[in-house]
Order: sequence, then structure tokens, then C-alpha cells
Amino acid sequence: MRIAAFENEPEASAAATILREQGYNSRVVTRRSEAYEDRLRDFFRGKQRTFEPAALVISDDAEFESFARVAQRHYGFLIRGQAE
Repeated sequence: MRIAAFENEPEASAAATILREQGYNSRVVTRRSEAYEDRLRDFFRGKQRTFEPAALVISDDAEFESFARVAQRHYGFLIRGQAE
């Protein structure tokens, strides 16, 4: 199983869509504590913050290289999914 964390739900959704287009199963699990728009507004106001995952992308059949590349291109961080 491969898991990547994303600070913003739109990037996680985009990554999951690309993985599905490549033929892999993928799903997005979100945390609904703070809206994306609120975080974006805070960013442009210069408010500093630590990385707080708002969404996870999970795939049970994606190849490591494909999963890692898609996650990184969408600003995600691998949590689980070492190369075999």
C-alpha cells in the first residue's frame, strides 16, 4: 500500500486522478478541519504555518516510481510506499 500526504485537497485530488488515468486504484481521504480557501488566504497574508496534511492519497496497486513521481509533482510527501 502506498500513502502520500498533501497539505491541500486540490493537489491530492489531482494526483489521485492522474494515478487512476495510469490504470491504478487510488482514493483521497480528507480532513475537513479548515477550508482550502482559508489556508490560501492565510498564505497570501504571510501567515507562517507548519505542514498540516489535509488529505491523503492511498493506492494499493500503484508502482513505487509512478506513485512517488505523481505525489511529488503535486507537492505531496510519501508516508508509506518504499521501493521493493
